[in-house]
Amino acid sequence: MKNPVDVIFLICFLFASLAVNAQQPIAHFDFEDVRVERRAVEMVRGETYVPKEVFGYVKETVQNIVYDLEGKYYKQVKGVKGKALLLDGYSAYINLEALYDEENDDKLIRPIPEIENGKFTVEAWLALGAYPKNTTPIWSHRRPVSEGSAEGYSLELDAWGRPELKVATKNGKTESLISDQPIKLRKWTHVAASYSDESGMSLYVDGQLIGNRSIKGGYGEFFYYEPVSILIGKSRVPVRPTGTIRPYGTESSHSYIDGIIDEIKLFDRVLSDDQIKKSFKQNSTGEDPELPVRQLPSGPQTPGIFRAVNTTLDYYPSWDAPWATGENADIVVQFDESDCKFVFWRGTSYIPSWVTENGIHYNNGFNEGWNDHGSCEPMSDKKAKYSSVKIVESNPARVVVKWRYGLVDVLGTFAFEDPETGWGDWTNETYYIYPDMTAVRKDVLLSNAPHAEHEWQESMMVLSPGQRPEDVLEYAALTLGNIKGDTKTFSWKDEVPPGNPQEPRDKSAQVINTKSEYRPFSAIRAQDIDGMDVYAGEIRRDVSVFPWWNHWPVAPRPTDGRYANYEDRAAHASLSHWFWKEYESTDRSMTKIMLCGMTKGDIQDIIRLNRSWSNPAKISVKGAKLAKYRPDEKAYYISGVEEVVNVELNGGPNSPIVNPAFVIKNWGSSKIEVMVNGTKKEIDKNLRVGYKDTLESQDIIIWMRNDNEDNLKIIFKRI
Repeated sequence: MKNPVDVIFLICFLFASLAVNAQQPIAHFDFEDVRVERRAVEMVRGETYVPKEVFGYVKETVQNIVYDLEGKYYKQVKGVKGKALLLDGYSAYINLEALYDEENDDKLIRPIPEIENGKFTVEAWLALGAYPKNTTPIWSHRRPVSEGSAEGYSLELDAWGRPELKVATKNGKTESLISDQPIKLRKWTHVAASYSDESGMSLYVDGQLIGNRSIKGGYGEFFYYEPVSILIGKSRVPVRPTGTIRPYGTESSHSYIDGIIDEIKLFDRVLSDDQIKKSFKQNSTGEDPELPVRQLPSGPQTPGIFRAVNTTLDYYPSWDAPWATGENADIVVQFDESDCKFVFWRGTSYIPSWVTENGIHYNNGFNEGWNDHGSCEPMSDKKAKYSSVKIVESNPARVVVKWRYGLVDVLGTFAFEDPETGWGDWTNETYYIYPDMTAVRKDVLLSNAPHAEHEWQESMMVLSPGQRPEDVLEYAALTLGNIKGDTKTFSWKDEVPPGNPQEPRDKSAQVINTKSEYRPFSAIRAQDIDGMDVYAGEIRRDVSVFPWWNHWPVAPRPTDGRYANYEDRAAHASLSHWFWKEYESTDRSMTKIMLCGMTKGDIQDIIRLNRSWSNPAKISVKGAKLAKYRPDEKAYYISGVEEVVNVELNGGPNSPIVNPAFVIKNWGSSKIEVMVNGTKKEIDKNLRVGYKDTLESQDIIIWMRNDNEDNLKIIFKRI
């Protein structure tokens, strides 16, 4: 006969074991066991399926079952407890899918966690890098309504970062309980949700109950024809992003969790409020999550050299990972007298940005056409498939960069494509950039109908995550001026400025009033101006006083327009458009030119610069056959030269001589001696010389610092 004490102990042990097991989850992902396998694919020539060679796996620790980890980029990082899993926000997710042995009567060989009797609690730790583009599951075992049945449950995040519990009911409804507040970005947050027919739907954030409601109909169990997998981090069906402005120009796509997940647990019962609070406190941490900084790149601090450099600018690893580029994908123009830069980066489809000394990005846009899917422009070319850049010149006197792009919509269809030839609209933009941070944008539209309506310019701020338009712009964001010197500044503080500002008349110059020492400017030749407007549409003053969107830059999905509600993603804001006449045209092309750059001065300095460009000082030469001014390069061209060339520039109040440049054709490799008004000048930062190789010989380029209205007598001598 057994000892009664032993029997009592055994009974107590069994009851204790049952009690402990009742407290345990039926599924637990702690992300300590994440592995990647690489297997070389074996394909036969002619096969057309999409091959895959990298396979990710993650272990669920209760049943010790390994599930598939999909996507281009994911990474184990430090979590609230041990390791956690970073998901890229573009492609990475966990797929809990049941597997069956087809050769053995479809025997189940990999189950998925199933709740019983319609009772559950699900909890997770999150640290978001950005809010989802649309509602995205933290944990979803719910059939999409589009399949014709309401079944299952899910814990999700909406595009505002608000946790939401969804429960399907037997009477065909999908009930929802959603938080009023978004969870914080780049901070660890504990989210939990529970349901039973008796207790109803409950939602928790950081251990606190934030909502509870009863529903009718009872839990909608799975009875439909086909099993449903459990998804972590990816929407079950493609959808358009929340905030889509032009649905006809936006394709549906999956939405993903962008951030870190940890300690995901599923219980087949309802945890109490105290148990949820205890779970939160057990793993609560004050440490920041391992989320890389997201700042639009422009390269390191300038080394004090004026030049153009081929490089590859990294953004952050999750975004960088899918790009099939490699070395020297981008171009940075550096200046030697400030830390401002001019950047051609693939993340903006190479739309070039002037970058201030404190990292504020601005650009003057591009050419734009239209078709049935919306805008045809480099902004729609999300992967820069039809956009490329190259350095044409880089020497101490001048940098020249050529940007070529196709005018395509988000599907890659061209504007005004000729059905006979297959050619649509393309543009060649060439930037002639000088040491004083001024540049001429020579914009050549190549089109079957160049006189058809196109947009040629838009004044845009390009914003890093964490920046709102108000963070980089003064409320009095735009100052306009005409060639006479009349000016006016426009503020967005109390209301949007008029779309067609009347003052000053014949405006031809603008300064963008950024919160920086150096500020972007642009100008149109006085003889070319045909009007301008202020961007007065798509403004939601309860969100921002400026128009604000995040469908570009760096957004890879086919989206023609999406409002920004938070500063969680890179975005842009627009201020104005220039309209101006052509510089020259042919049957298949149209060319326009504009002046742009950075200034530490005010609008009067830009007006003066514009006078020197619009109405340049007349040139006369001795010792050369031809001399003329090229406004499309902001330079005097001299050809047919002798050993000594005498040049005179005739300045005046309407033709000030501001930092002139000279291109002397076929000079060769000889050095040069320069005299200005009878004084020999040393080659230094005030007098810069460079050489440009041509098929025939070498051209020499001279840039000199000067800012006055007096005549200038210059002697160029070979030495």
